[in-house]
Amino acid sequence: MTTKSSGFSLVELLVVIAIIGVLSAVGTLTYQGYIAGTKKKTAKNAMMQIALGQTEYYSNEGKYYYTDGCEPDTLVDDNDGIEEELFNKGDVITYEMGYKMCIAEVGTSYLVVAQNATNDIRITLDGNGSFTETDLSD
Repeated sequence: MTTKSSGFSLVELLVVIAIIGVLSAVGTLTYQGYIAGTKKKTAKNAMMQIALGQTEYYSNEGKYYYTDGCEPDTLVDDNDGIEEELFNKGDVITYEMGYKMCIAEVGTSYLVVAQNATNDIRITLDGNGSFTETDLSD
């Protein structure tokens, strides 16, 4: 006597759903890491553009541009001031980037400071072009 199977059993369906759940969880975490890395790279590129803008500003004005209230330990968001002074109101520092930026005075040079929206990563770029990343979540 043979029986005909007309579909999947409940156990088979549950196994397939579990596998799909695991794959989607791994995919989501990978995607979030990819997005965070992309935003960090975009912020670094904007910081390099600020450094180039500082070079031009220095050749025109004889001094570097600094934002008010920007210290390496306390960040005051002044994206509009930076874009107005260094990029002729160009849109270099975008909201989608997810980083706030300012320029601090360090001796006779400058320090570009960027901090992400969740306040757990700070990136600095000094006047010599050296990046430093600090994890603030520790």
